[in-house]
Amino acid sequence: MNEVNKKDQEIQIVKDFIKDGRIDDAVKTIARYLGNPTEENYIERLENIIETLIPLHGGRTVLRFLIENLIIDIPTLLNNLSKKDSLLRYTFLLLLKTMCENECDLFLPHSEDLLNSNDPNVREAALQLLIYMAGGETDIDDEALIKTIILKLSDDKDFVVEKAIQTLKAIGRNNPTVITRTLTDYAKEILNIPENEDLKKSIDSILKSIVSIDKIGEIVEEEKMEKHLEKEESEILDKELELKKKELEIKKKKLALEEKEKEIEEKAMQTKEETLRLKEEIITKEQELVEDIESKEKPAKLKIPKKLKKEESEIIDKELELKKKDIEIKKKKLALEEKEKALEEKEILEKEKVLKLKEELIEKEKELSQVELELKQKAIEQKEQKLKEEETKRIKEELKKIEPDEEKNKELQE
Repeated sequence: MNEVNKKDQEIQIVKDFIKDGRIDDAVKTIARYLGNPTEENYIERLENIIETLIPLHGGRTVLRFLIENLIIDIPTLLNNLSKKDSLLRYTFLLLLKTMCENECDLFLPHSEDLLNSNDPNVREAALQLLIYMAGGETDIDDEALIKTIILKLSDDKDFVVEKAIQTLKAIGRNNPTVITRTLTDYAKEILNIPENEDLKKSIDSILKSIVSIDKIGEIVEEEKMEKHLEKEESEILDKELELKKKELEIKKKKLALEEKEKEIEEKAMQTKEETLRLKEEIITKEQELVEDIESKEKPAKLKIPKKLKKEESEIIDKELELKKKDIEIKKKKLALEEKEKALEEKEILEKEKVLKLKEELIEKEKELSQVELELKQKAIEQKEQKLKEEETKRIKEELKKIEPDEEKNKELQE
């Protein structure tokens, strides 16, 4: 099977798992398929996976899980993309558009770090993702993040500046108040600095795009309203806390009442049992009395005891039936509790098995590391031995060369 067919087969396996609702299996298969982020074809494989997941029912859940568990790491991914060609980078960012709009919480926490990257391509990519997020339902109102975006208006790369302008306009469409206030404050800081003329023009351009002259007064009023609302919200929160306290007190009282009811029920059961026991004793005594009367052949007096015996017997039968039902209910409750405990024990055993397997894997990795070290040590020793042998051989050859010269010198001396 060639490499292309193998990849197609893995993608189809992922689709089948998602179709069957086997999310964990799909995630494991994707993780194996993606491999190491440093590999040459990683970005291409990741692009295939996202194109596969986006249109699938349940695909977004899988993609979210991959990002939450850092199988797909957004900062590392953008840093890798910055080394590739621009077309691939923009294509990949476009794939993330829908997710940014609907799953803003996955990307927003990484934004500030990415905006402060040393790589201008990463800064531009982070701004593009923020534009996509601003197009969704979530309002971006984090002033610290907005200030970081504003600082990109003075970036040394023109394409980053242009993207920062687009980003602030996009955020300002849904949240003009925060953008206007932050930009105005920043403009005041750079008011008397001549070299910031281009920056001032950029700020004016952004403000004009999101705020018309007749709306400036409304924004000021909105700010006043916000302060008023904050005060009201604080009062509401205090009231909510009071209500929660009252709810807790009510719950405590309800629990106390339930405990009392259970105690009363238990006492009632004990009373019923005692009554039944007394009735059984009475019936036993009556039976003995009837037998005595029958033995003395007094039929006139037998009519009343037999009637009483029948009625009391019916009462006892009904009470016994009720008691049997109570016992059956208790048995069912006990059976359910036993099943719950069995399930809990099974879950604990499964967890223990997983932990044991993890420990075994760690031990095997240690053993492999030790074996690798031993092999490296042996290789070094063999090299040293070989060097020693070669050196010894060289010395012997040198000695052989020297010996004839010494014999000639001796002959000459003689």
